Amino acid sequence: MKLAIFTEDRYGLGFIKATVDRLIAEKRIQKVEFVKTYTPSLIKKCHNVRKVKPVIRDRILIIIDKENTYNYDEDKEIWRHLGRLKDEDRSKIVVIATEPEIEEWICITLGMEFDRTGYNTNNEPSKVLKREEDYKKEKLEDFADKLYFNKLLAESESFKLFYESLTT
Repeated sequence: MKLAIFTEDRYGLGFIKATVDRLIAEKRIQKVEFVKTYTPSLIKKCHNVRKVKPVIRDRILIIIDKENTYNYDEDKEIWRHLGRLKDEDRSKIVVIATEPEIEEWICITLGMEFDRTGYNTNNEPSKVLKREEDYKKEKLEDFADKLYFNKLLAESESFKLFYESLTT
């Protein structure tokens, strides 16, 4: 599969690539060729999302943080900017919105409680990790080795969507 990845920042990109590489190494998914990777800041902004159009491959993953479950609207945040895509290209795009941020995968793996709504900023996954694991965003990629995939498939909708997008 030829895969293009869009993330909100470069740390997320490294984490996603390391996670995919681990899934391949454990023979959970087929080999993936990373055709293009992007880390534009604020991927949710119109001018950045439009960068998806010229990169249509076998699969495109747009991975964003919901930040706040109650205000997130995938149509408003992503799809309205990609409205003129052909149906065959549109079907290649998978939007994965983590609840409320990508660090949820790490917290779930490590059994740490966090606020999924995004309203309690003291209990966001990244802050819980900072308190419990001395976490720094630039070390995000290192946590890919700690992910427990079976637990994530059972407990994280965003991880399950991520995994399924790589297996179908």
